[in-house]
Amino acid sequence: MSSTKRSGFAGIEDTLRDFWATRPVRPRNGGKLGGVSAAIGLRYGVDPILVRVAFVLATVYGGAGLVLYLLGWLLFPREGDPVPGSTEPIRQPTSTRAAVVLVLLLIPGVFWLTTSPAIIGLAVGLGALYMLHRNYGEKGMALATAAPSTTRPVATPVGENTWVYPGGTSTDAPVGESSQQAPPTWDPLGAAPFAWDLPEPDEPEDAQPRRPRRRWISFVALAVAAFFAGLATTLGASLGTALAIALGVLGLGMVVGAFLRGGRGLIWAAVPVGALAMVLGASTGFSGDVGDVEIRPTSIENVAPRYQKSAGSIMLDLQDLRMADGQELRTGANVGIGDITVHAPPEADLQVRCLSELGSVNCLDVSADGSSVERSVVDNGADGPGGGRIVLDLVVGTGDVEVVRG
Repeated sequence: MSSTKRSGFAGIEDTLRDFWATRPVRPRNGGKLGGVSAAIGLRYGVDPILVRVAFVLATVYGGAGLVLYLLGWLLFPREGDPVPGSTEPIRQPTSTRAAVVLVLLLIPGVFWLTTSPAIIGLAVGLGALYMLHRNYGEKGMALATAAPSTTRPVATPVGENTWVYPGGTSTDAPVGESSQQAPPTWDPLGAAPFAWDLPEPDEPEDAQPRRPRRRWISFVALAVAAFFAGLATTLGASLGTALAIALGVLGLGMVVGAFLRGGRGLIWAAVPVGALAMVLGASTGFSGDVGDVEIRPTSIENVAPRYQKSAGSIMLDLQDLRMADGQELRTGANVGIGDITVHAPPEADLQVRCLSELGSVNCLDVSADGSSVERSVVDNGADGPGGGRIVLDLVVGTGDVEVVRG
């Protein structure tokens, strides 16, 4: 990368072109899954633990981290075997089989990028990689060019049976000198002791003492995470909130461990905690109740203000509900993972809000599907305004919402 950096659009173009030409190489050793974090860490001199923490956080909050990791796995070359006669490994593209699998995984991953947190996470991740290469792009290249040369000087022939050795000369030594730098013609094999001018052996370098790993960081971080998660649950916080607090403590422990050489095992605790927190975050209204339920009330007094299920389905049949003119019913339902179905009376005035974090909604024939889809509908029925009025608020984390008349 050139030391003279242009500014403006030309500088951005130069940085992107140089990044692609010298993009990180996934190492054969040291990588956990695909070697993307290790490749970025080795290329720019960053602890791979910090890179893994960034990917996990970006995955939990929005899902962009998973998409960026799969893209890195697909686009970053892998370290191959060196060619014969060379010690430098070659850069090999991702295998065709792995590329096909990664593309198939990226197709559903694109649906995660439809929400604002995912879009922000994607922009922040790409921007961080750009700034990392912009400011530290020469770091890995400097290390590659700083390797000392291992070529040794060799003797060269200057005449028949006469060789000049390193530090020697092909001329005869002056009279009075006791040393001779060139072997005589009668010693074609160079057996004379003075024919050799070998370099002095290098002084052995003192090996730097290896810093011990501080394993206590992992145990302390796990204990602190469990303590604060339990405290949050005791104070009335939801399970998703408690897991988010624990994940934050584990992430802080990994950051501290990156500087103190420890805490590497925390990544294996953070991944399942983050995955569970993500599932519970998508599952709005997690209450621990699981199963299917059917409700068929006949009067307003029999309708609960809200129905909740962590996993399962709720079927609310209001067709037999008796309502007087001017009466209003407000109710709703939350399902973490599952479906909500409502059968409304044909003549009632309806005000309905349908929301699905991941799935589809059919709100009085107004349909949509995808991520974070929401539809609100006001329908006064075939007889127009008048009679009873029903207000519904229906929310599903992962699943479908459907409201029909009859």
